[in-house]
Amino acid sequence: MNMITESEELILNLLWRDEKLSVMQIVKALEAQKNWSKQTIISFLKRMEKKGTVAFTTQGRTKYYYAVIKREEVIRTETKGLMDRFFGGNMGAMVSYMVKETEITKEDIRELRALLQDLKQEDSDEKTI
Repeated sequence: MNMITESEELILNLLWRDEKLSVMQIVKALEAQKNWSKQTIISFLKRMEKKGTVAFTTQGRTKYYYAVIKREEVIRTETKGLMDRFFGGNMGAMVSYMVKETEITKEDIRELRALLQDLKQEDSDEKTI
């Protein structure tokens, strides 16, 4: 999958939320954030079709677009790309950077500890098999 641009992400977020939307529904939904014309939205959607991220069905004369890819797939691909580009594929370096550079809450720390504990338990379970 090719990288998703910020503009494409805005459209995908709408489609993930509402499942199927016409061009005019997308224009209306984004008018508060972006002042994109109908033609601009159509250009984005055509590019996204070529990438395989959206498709459409036709009802009458109206095309209704929907996301072909899942949000989780985009998150996985984008995160891996970020890790590869900026941290040489080293997850530890990426997590370390994010923890140091981001305001981390006590709840975040609890979640990280629980995740690490689960991973540690899975690792020890595999060793006993």
